[in-house]
This record gives sequence, structure tokens and C-alpha cells, in this order.
Amino acid sequence: MRAILATFYYLSVVAGMLILGVPFILYKSIIGKKNEITQVCTFFFTHIQFKLFGIKLSVEGQENIPQGKNGFVIVANHQSFLDINVLWPAIGNIAFIAKASLWKAPVFGWVLNSIGCIPVNKNPRDNGGMGKILADRLSKGYNIAVFPEGHRTADGHMLKFQNGIFRMAKEHHFDILPITLVNTGEHLPKVKWAVYGGEVKIVVHPLVKAEDYADKPMGELRDEMHDLIESAMPYAKEA
Repeated sequence: MRAILATFYYLSVVAGMLILGVPFILYKSIIGKKNEITQVCTFFFTHIQFKLFGIKLSVEGQENIPQGKNGFVIVANHQSFLDINVLWPAIGNIAFIAKASLWKAPVFGWVLNSIGCIPVNKNPRDNGGMGKILADRLSKGYNIAVFPEGHRTADGHMLKFQNGIFRMAKEHHFDILPITLVNTGEHLPKVKWAVYGGEVKIVVHPLVKAEDYADKPMGELRDEMHDLIESAMPYAKEA
């Protein structure tokens, strides 16, 4: 039964993309508001998808979400495909840095481009110029989310952060919004084809401005962000 529900979950996301997403992308592109395209994602997951599957969101630290300000980078932990889905209702308009292989999927690759997502390749040598692309997106009012672990953790414990986004932060001086995602891996697991209803908790930490880390080495910034995000995980609180 859970496998059937999980299949329906993914198929309904695809259906939502085609029925709601594509027309909205075309509309926002015509009126010149591309950085607002993911408003349709917020609507879809808040009012349709999560209600269908009994997923509820709890946001702690909502006062830390920048109001009336765009052009920041979200750094979050990664447990599940659900991580992407919950960030739209919790935070608002967001594009993602995602693995380049996703761009090969028909229609989906066009959607990723249209909403401002940035591809990252497995080979770091193929990612030259990504910092400039990211800085350009931010200057145009996009908010960009990244999962520095690189891939989803299987057991819920955070993996080490990779250097990429923090190296770009030191070069291009953007504000960082650290976020902890709790229980997403339990509701849409990586290791099991299933979906479960229940509460997902999103912990929004205070915004880290560029001037706050200007004098810190890249490695120190990376590790501080990792430890801050991990501090809100249940297993870290129990330790």
C-alpha cells in the first residue's frame, strides 16, 4: 500500500508540473517575472499535494526568513526528495542547485531552466563559472537553495558538507540562510519506496550576512554552517 502511495506521490508531482507548472511558467515569462515562477510550487504543495498525503509543516524561526528581500542562498541538510517540496511552502520563491543529470529528462530539464535552477556536475572541473551564474541569479532577485552534503543521507545523520557553495560564498559575498529539515526522510524515505503522512519540521536559523563571515576561512564557514544546522536535529539534541 505504501509503495502505491509513493508512486502516486511522484506521479502527482509530475501531473502538477504539467497541468499547473508549465502554463504558469509561460505566463510569468511573458510578463517578465521569472523569479516569481515558483509561486506555483508553493501553491501546489501547500493546497494540493500535502493535503492529499497528510503532510503538515511546522516552521520554527519564521521570523528569520528575510521579508521583502531576495537574493540570498539557503543552505540545508538533505534526507529526501521531500526536502525540495517543503522549502517552497516554508520559505517562498526558491530555485535550486541540482545535479546536472536531471536536465536530461524531457520537459523537466526545461522546467529547471525556466525556474532558475543551476546544474552541478559530478566532476568539479566541469563546474567552472558556476559562481558567476549564481551571483547573476541572486542579482536578479532569485533565492537559491543548495544541499552541501551532495546527496541524501540514508540514516538521517548529516554527512560532511562539500566545499563548493562556501567557496562561492567567499568569492561572491552573498547572505546565507541556514535551514534544518527534520523528519523528511521518515515521511518520504530514500531507502524505501513509501510515503507517510505526519509533521515535517523546518528550523530557520538567523540569516548569516556576508560581512559576518568576511574574515573567516572557507573551511571554518563550512564547518560552522554544518554544526549549526546539525544542532537542530533530534539526534544532536539527544547526544
